[in-house]
Order: sequence, then structure tokens, then C-alpha cells
Amino acid sequence: MDYALQIQKLLIRKEKLSSPGDRIALLKQAINLADAHNDVEWGFELRLELIRDEKETSRCDESLPAFTWILDAYDKNPELFNEDDFLWEYKWMLGSVRRNSSISLEQIESISEDFKTRLLRNGYSLRPYYTGKVHMAFFLGNSDDARKYIDLRNKEVRDDMTNCRACELDDEVELELRLGNFDKALAVGSSMLTKKVTCTHMPFSCYCSCVKYFQKAGDMEKAYEYFQKAEADLAELSDTSQIAEVGIMIRFLTDYDREKAWPFFESHAHWNVDSEDYLDFLFSISVLPLLQGGETVTLNVNPSLAWYREDNTYDSKEIYSYYYNKAKDLAERFDRRNGSGYFNEQLAEALKTQEVKQ
Repeated sequence: MDYALQIQKLLIRKEKLSSPGDRIALLKQAINLADAHNDVEWGFELRLELIRDEKETSRCDESLPAFTWILDAYDKNPELFNEDDFLWEYKWMLGSVRRNSSISLEQIESISEDFKTRLLRNGYSLRPYYTGKVHMAFFLGNSDDARKYIDLRNKEVRDDMTNCRACELDDEVELELRLGNFDKALAVGSSMLTKKVTCTHMPFSCYCSCVKYFQKAGDMEKAYEYFQKAEADLAELSDTSQIAEVGIMIRFLTDYDREKAWPFFESHAHWNVDSEDYLDFLFSISVLPLLQGGETVTLNVNPSLAWYREDNTYDSKEIYSYYYNKAKDLAERFDRRNGSGYFNEQLAEALKTQEVKQ
């Protein structure tokens, strides 16, 4: 059978599947066929499709090597492709390299500058470039830099490579929440928080940020208001990429309605399997307060979890140790990479919250 026909049949099968993992498995088969026949154009398109499917998960196992291949294929064969074909996905990859503790700050900066170069030579503004800088500043816990880059971003022209308005508003709300400017945060994000402007994960992700910061400020009534909004939106989401936000919801329920926190954890813990390092860290520190009580619990969880037991009976302290060890390891790796103590500070805050509660 002609390999192109085989690829097309695999793509038809893929479109009938709902699981991103199953879809990616078929795409990998198709990519292997394209590569075996040195078909660069098929290899290019299939890898882009793979990246789009994996973005619906908490993982980034296949996307980074696929995107590295795409960049190399374009640079070697610029006559075959347009950079426009993959610049949107490049924005996603900037996030992924930031979230990977094995990639150095120097590499991240080099990748960011390469993205900037490609934007400019294709006639785009630097708005997406500065968005990446905003997210890096949040990642490093630097609110001053976040403010600076938001201001620079907002001076740039909006164009076809710009994030949607809802996502940009989320950045502005996040900054004000971090600074404790709650009234300003809600005013700045009002059009998004009231769903006048939306996107796939907005305002769900922003609702979760509101839950997190109102809870930290001790305003549990306001936190619950946004938890309810987030819970309603979560029911409509079909992907697992929002695992960090789910962690925020579990953390809130641990203090607000502990009995409800357990089934929420039970239903969503497997979303974190093989997740990106940063998402893994955030989820791990979020669930520690729930698990530290030492209860014996019955949980019907997904068998893909490393701590799964066939009898469904668990010592919560054993699960606690699993997530604590992961959080501690990732905090050390990120802080060593970043040259700071910000991740260990976040872990210490989670542990301190437990001690106060006890």
C-alpha cells in the first residue's frame, strides 16, 4: 500500500478518537511512515498536528522533539514552508521549555530571542514575545518584571500572532492578585471574568487564580464564590492541561469542605501523570495539606497512578510522602536552574499552612 494512503487512513482513524493519548499514538505511526520515506512535508504537518493534540494534556513528552524537528526542517528547506505555519506553536513551546527543569535559563533566553527574530522578519509585532517575558517573570516570582513586560506588551500592536484578549487580561489580573490589589484585579479583568471575552481556558484559569489568592488572604467567602464559577466551567473542559488549576481547587476544598476534597482528588489525580515539571510541582504542593492527616482512605483512582493499589485502600501519609518527595526534588531542580530560592519558598509556604492548621 502507498505510504501516503496509509498516513491518510491513520488520520481518518485519529479523527474518530477523543483521547489525546490515542490520537498521538496514531500520529506517531504516521510520522514514522513519513520519515521512513523521507517525506519532509508530511513529517512537518504531522508533527504540528501532534503538538496541537498534546497541548490538550498536562504532558509535553512528544512536542519539544517534534518542534525541534520542525525548526530544523524549515531552516534546511525554507522554500517548502512558511514560518507563519508554526509561529503560533512556537509560543506554546516557549511555555514548555520554561516549565522543563532540565532546560537552562541560557537555553530559554536563546529560544526566546530566536522566536523574537522570527516574529520580526515575518512582520509581526513583539506583543507575543513580551507575553512570554511576562510569564517568565511570574514563573520566577518577579512582579516588578511582570509589570514592566505587561506595559511593554501593551504598547505593541495587536496582530494575528497576539494572544486573545481574555488571556492577556488573565496576566493583568494575576499581577494585581499577586500584589494584593483585589479590587483592581476584579476591575481590570471584569470583561473576562463576566465572560464578555473568553477563550478555551478563560475565565476558568482566572477563576482559579481568584480562588487561590482570596484563600491566601483569608477571604473564604469570596474564594468560594470563584470556586463555584471554576467548578461549573471545569465540567465543560475536555482536556487535562489544567491540572495546576485543579490543584488549586483541591487546596481550597481541603480547608473549606474536606469531605468534598477527597472525591475531587480521586477523580483528577491521574491528570497529573507524566505532567510537565512545573505543573507537577504546582499540583504536588497543592495536595499536600489534604494528604497530611494520616487517614486510611478508600479511593477508586486510575491505575496509571504510581501509588495505585488494587484494594483501593490507602494510607494518606504514604501518598503524602510521594507528592512531598516530588515537590522537594522539583523545587531543588528549579531553584538550582533559576539561581533563586523561589520554589523552595513555595513548598515551605505549603508546609507552613499545614502546621498552622494542625
